[in-house]
Amino acid sequence: MSSSMPAADLARRVPLRRRLFLLALGAILPLAVASGIGLQALVTQQRLQAERASIDLARALSIAVGGELRLSISALETLATAASVGQEKDVSGFEALARDVLRTRPEWFQIMLARPDGTVVAVGRPLENGQSPSTLRTVEPESFRWLVQHQRPVVGSLAQGVRGVWGVPVRVPVVRDGQLRFVLTAVLKPETLRALIQRQQVPENWLVSVWDAKTRRVARSRAHEKFLGSAPSVTLQALFDKGAREGIGRTNTLESEDVYTAFIHQQEFGWSVSVAVPATEMTIGSRQSLMAYGGGVLLSVVIGLLAAMTMARRINGPMGQLRHAAQALGQGQSVQVPEGDISEIQEVGDALFDASQRRAQGEAERERLLAAERAAHAEVESAMRQAQTANQAKDEFLAMLGHELRNPLSPIVTALHLMSRRDAHAHEFERRIIERQVKHMVRLVDDLLDVSRITQGKIELRREPVDMKAVVDQAMELTKPLLDSRSRPVKLDLPDQPVMVWGDWIRLVQVVGNLLSNAAKFTPPEGLIEVSLRQSFDTVELSVRDEGNGIAPELLPHVFDLFMQGKQAIHRGSGGLGLGLAIVKTMVQLHGGRVSAHSDGPGKGSRFSITLMPMDSIVAWMDIDERLDPGLQGLERLLVVDDNQDAAETAAMVLRDLGYEVRTAHDGLAALAVLDDFVPDLAMLDIGLPSMDGHELARRLRADERTRRIPLVAVTGYGAESDLARAIEAGFDERLVKPVDTKHLLQTIRRLLSRSPRQV
Repeated sequence: MSSSMPAADLARRVPLRRRLFLLALGAILPLAVASGIGLQALVTQQRLQAERASIDLARALSIAVGGELRLSISALETLATAASVGQEKDVSGFEALARDVLRTRPEWFQIMLARPDGTVVAVGRPLENGQSPSTLRTVEPESFRWLVQHQRPVVGSLAQGVRGVWGVPVRVPVVRDGQLRFVLTAVLKPETLRALIQRQQVPENWLVSVWDAKTRRVARSRAHEKFLGSAPSVTLQALFDKGAREGIGRTNTLESEDVYTAFIHQQEFGWSVSVAVPATEMTIGSRQSLMAYGGGVLLSVVIGLLAAMTMARRINGPMGQLRHAAQALGQGQSVQVPEGDISEIQEVGDALFDASQRRAQGEAERERLLAAERAAHAEVESAMRQAQTANQAKDEFLAMLGHELRNPLSPIVTALHLMSRRDAHAHEFERRIIERQVKHMVRLVDDLLDVSRITQGKIELRREPVDMKAVVDQAMELTKPLLDSRSRPVKLDLPDQPVMVWGDWIRLVQVVGNLLSNAAKFTPPEGLIEVSLRQSFDTVELSVRDEGNGIAPELLPHVFDLFMQGKQAIHRGSGGLGLGLAIVKTMVQLHGGRVSAHSDGPGKGSRFSITLMPMDSIVAWMDIDERLDPGLQGLERLLVVDDNQDAAETAAMVLRDLGYEVRTAHDGLAALAVLDDFVPDLAMLDIGLPSMDGHELARRLRADERTRRIPLVAVTGYGAESDLARAIEAGFDERLVKPVDTKHLLQTIRRLLSRSPRQV
């Protein structure tokens, strides 16, 4: 049965020649892109080199300008040391000396000597019309006042004198006997700095400007007189305003010429030097590179297209033979390998020839693997069913064995009692042996029955307020026969006050008794066994430490597993079934506590610890009034959120005993997830939650339509007024400070529930 290709598929076919053209273009494109990237890097490098050159020139000019200003300061400081300068009465001597200096310093307009109050007392160049120096005003007073205040040399800003002539004041202090007597000023000609620029052999089309501390132009390499004293262009001012010490950017000159301007700010005098390079000169190298790049890409495309046409003619013939071979493979016929000088086409033909054989082999192998997978899956399911059946049978066997072993023990105990009553001294030695072994047997049976109840989930705790000190005393009494045989008594480290927990008296006595029995069995008679009891704010810890056999590192992680025992001597002097510690772990966990074991290794003793929740960790549960309002009992759902798992679970168990339906969560995200199947009527939130604190959780509960109107109670260890205000702002109805008074807590819950509509 044959089928034809749809018209849409035929339209999408592309001839090989076109594909080769595209292949050639595809090969050239990465090269073009790489060349473009390299060209961009080259252009960038050229631009950076030009920028560095302009910045280096600006830096050199800045050094030259600074040197000229420092030279003027040095000359003035030398003049200030002359004796005639420091004496106002020798004005003629100063003026004669100043005239001599002006003849050697043609770059200066004038030399003036003034008092600190600004009054000019002498000048080096005579004034016109016989004008007195005292009539002169201080030009550019800012630098004059600065020098009077700091008594250090200063270079002022460009300013115009009385005749409108531009000049730069260079001032030095004249100090005698530690006091400022005069201010010596030389007026520097701006043409001096222009001549300095021209001596640097700057290209004619580059523009160099010198700026004073007020960004006023002091010198310009072109049109100096026209722009003397002018401000920078708007774009150059914006570049200066960036605050950098040096830099370069694109700006416009006052003649509207597009340039790249490099600048340097002097820190010593606050002056600046700028070098403007025409933008065309900065980009001429990139234009030449782009032209070369475009020509190279065009030539590569032409060569690639010619090569593609040649290759297409050489490939089309063998490709037709491959098409016939593929059709033969699809029809189950023998495949003829095409002939040609292209090794890849020859390899495709060989592959088509091998494909027909491998296809049949592959289909057979696939069927075999599928069958093996189905068989393995069936075996796994069968093994799981057998394991479940065996586990159930084991539990039933343990329960049956425990009950059946009790039947013969009862008459044995009765018979021993009768023998004692009839003749207290007859067979006394034998009777004591039987009594000890019967007690040991009873303990083993009790352990088996407890394990059976644990595995079947039938252990129920009868909770009540329990003093752990009394628990230790009772456990010591029950293990007295075992402990009395020791030469060293048990050491007790117990507090003076009662240590109250909420638990099952019988089971807690059993836990401590098992730990004492375990320590006694594996500790020599002269070794130490110590029982310690400690209470903190939120935990009660009981520890049993011994100097016995210790625990091997590989056994320590499994010491609380069922039927787990360490290596014993062949006579099994320690005895036991390996159930005691497993029962300890289960009973402690049922109380919401934790159990741990520690040992430094064989022969180094061990330490077993249990941690429980004290009665007053969250609320004083001993004072709970177990009567709820008849209209509320059994109908309310409470959510308790606390990152302390023991605190949350203990509170939940007590509230459940009072008739409430309670769920717990230990962080904010878990609390929000509970809402999917449990919408509470009231929520108690601890403030110090991880990842999301109680305030954020309260806000999210208020934003959720399901919990928007339920009462929220904040339970926190912070009692400041600011914490109360923050809790109210987050949406809490009440804020309770740990430890919470029980009656107050219950009254708060009842009051909030009575006035809140029940969630449905």
